[in-house]
Amino acid sequence: MDLILIEGLPGSGKSTMAEMLCKATQANGIVSSWYLEESKDHPVHPVDFKYDRHKKNYPERCLNQWVKFISENNNYDHLFILEGSLFQSTVRLMQEGNNEELIADYYGECQRILSSVQPKLIYLRPGNAETHIEWTMEHRGEEWTTKVAEYLEKTPFCSEQQWQGKNCMVSFWSDYAQICDSLVAQTSMPYHTFKAGHGCFEAQFNKVINHATSEKWFNKL
Repeated sequence: MDLILIEGLPGSGKSTMAEMLCKATQANGIVSSWYLEESKDHPVHPVDFKYDRHKKNYPERCLNQWVKFISENNNYDHLFILEGSLFQSTVRLMQEGNNEELIADYYGECQRILSSVQPKLIYLRPGNAETHIEWTMEHRGEEWTTKVAEYLEKTPFCSEQQWQGKNCMVSFWSDYAQICDSLVAQTSMPYHTFKAGHGCFEAQFNKVINHATSEKWFNKL
């Protein structure tokens, strides 16, 4: 079993990168699959997890699911590409629930569990988080922006801050980016940060492939 984890802000290209990477590895004879963060058949974050996403026991449930995922797949010659699983489906939800004090312990234990399969992390990081979120809101449109903002406004974290509308979007995701930056800085797994966002998409994939090849992330590429 091989595992690649892709993280980044909304609009940074996580899903596109995961899909392109999967197709490239398959074309080179590597058995691989990728999962959207919201996939109903997601192997790490089942749909029913969303009902407990802001509870104190959510980190423990996620850790147990990582253990199950590895135990069920560790003996297979298969590459799994997961976008948003390391941070966005876990750390972000702890932040939303005002449970930031749980993040450090969660991430430390998560790294310990994942170390058995030696995962690689691709971190897609826009140069300026606030500018990137503003661009993403404009690019994805008013409907997406309103939907996500209304969701965030109701979370314990944003509700306590009394953030509203587009200001809520920019403030929350900027805080989230800082948390991700700090976690990446202390990660023990092989990783690389790639400049992401508007103006970077065309070159992004080739840079990832070149880095993965030079670092021998894939034996057949």
